[in-house]
Amino acid sequence: MKTSIFAAVLVLYPMAAAAESYDCTATNFGQGGWVPPRIILAMDRDANAGSAFDALIKQVHKTPIPVKLKKWSEKRFQFNWSLDGVNISNDGSGSIAYKVTLYPEKGTFSLSGILKGYDNPISGSGTCKLIS
Repeated sequence: MKTSIFAAVLVLYPMAAAAESYDCTATNFGQGGWVPPRIILAMDRDANAGSAFDALIKQVHKTPIPVKLKKWSEKRFQFNWSLDGVNISNDGSGSIAYKVTLYPEKGTFSLSGILKGYDNPISGSGTCKLIS
């Protein structure tokens, strides 16, 4: 059920018809936490546009958000986004910035991030499958 809700939200998010969407699952959570167990990434290679959706984005925005998409090659794409207002236990809310590198042909991704004001290294990786 959660898969279909995540996918439906992403499909309903406005993006060009040429968009491809990936359902990504973290298999390595690194140290420091803050690696979402699941991320939905979408991109339109022709328009150089992308979006992302995960549990933290849902917490803050309720719907997928646009990201900065950088195409390194046909085999490597970088998605960058920041979130303000993320709930941080005992400290109210904070800001977090993510960088996700997607390798579509391999079906993998790597993630790094910064929780502003903290020293925790955020890193993780996992697998992705094309869903549309």
